[in-house]
Amino acid sequence: MQARQTVISRRQAVSQAEARVDQAATRVARSRIVLDSAERDLAETTLRARFDGTLQAVTLVEGRLVSANEKLAELVDPSVLEAVFRVSTRQYARLLGEAGQLLQAPVQVTLDAAGAGLVAQGRLSRASGAVGDGQTGRLLYASLELAPGFKPGDFVTVKVSEPALDAVARVPASALGADGTVLVLGAEDRLEALPVELLRRQDDDVLIRGEGLAGRQVVTGRTPLLGAGIRVRPLRPQQQGAAPEASPPDMIELSEERRAKLVAAIEGSARLPDAAKERMLAELAKEQVPAKLVNRIEARMGG
Repeated sequence: MQARQTVISRRQAVSQAEARVDQAATRVARSRIVLDSAERDLAETTLRARFDGTLQAVTLVEGRLVSANEKLAELVDPSVLEAVFRVSTRQYARLLGEAGQLLQAPVQVTLDAAGAGLVAQGRLSRASGAVGDGQTGRLLYASLELAPGFKPGDFVTVKVSEPALDAVARVPASALGADGTVLVLGAEDRLEALPVELLRRQDDDVLIRGEGLAGRQVVTGRTPLLGAGIRVRPLRPQQQGAAPEASPPDMIELSEERRAKLVAAIEGSARLPDAAKERMLAELAKEQVPAKLVNRIEARMGG
């Protein structure tokens, strides 16, 4: 009888052990479910961009709740920068091909803020689809090939290389009259009015084209007193003589004591930027120093 009770109690112990094994397996399965859920939540809350870049306008802070579709930051890819600039409708028309498409003309973008002198090359890529309220002309986009040092929002200067023009003459803008003519030198040094077509304006010059313009001498200093039929005495550039060469600035030699005072004044100045200090110290290190630079420094020193 006692042996039977022992067998029964041991069978109960085995059953309890098997139940504990089942409970442990259940807890393991539940833990795996929790782990999978945590990994899924982590994957859903991790943002990964498809390209490398620089973050800006970040709004995230530790501990803050993030809502759905919220903008967290901006990622800038420095290898795909574009230059955006506006041109007149007339200028835009000169950049169109025969089929009316925008030419992929080369552009040069310059960032000259505070003497930075950064230059990048690129090409025209597209034009804006609409003019915009209160705007005129056309908004063009140029993709930059290599733009080291450039950042979004930089105010730059853009130069577009247009297709080459044939059979044109470049003259000062003062040579073109309001009636679209230029005065050329004719027989017996008498002036003739020659109608021309204005093609471009470039700084203080104009590009013109006209029949019979090739090889003619054009009056560059046009005044109201000049007109067709008037006899003049031409004053050609070669007759005016060569311009005098610019004389070099006055140079002086400094004593070691005077040089040391000037260097100390430059290094101790808190108003001068570092670049200006380096440039002035380089000048003072030379054997001969511009007198204008020395006088300016001593005037600030009160000497």
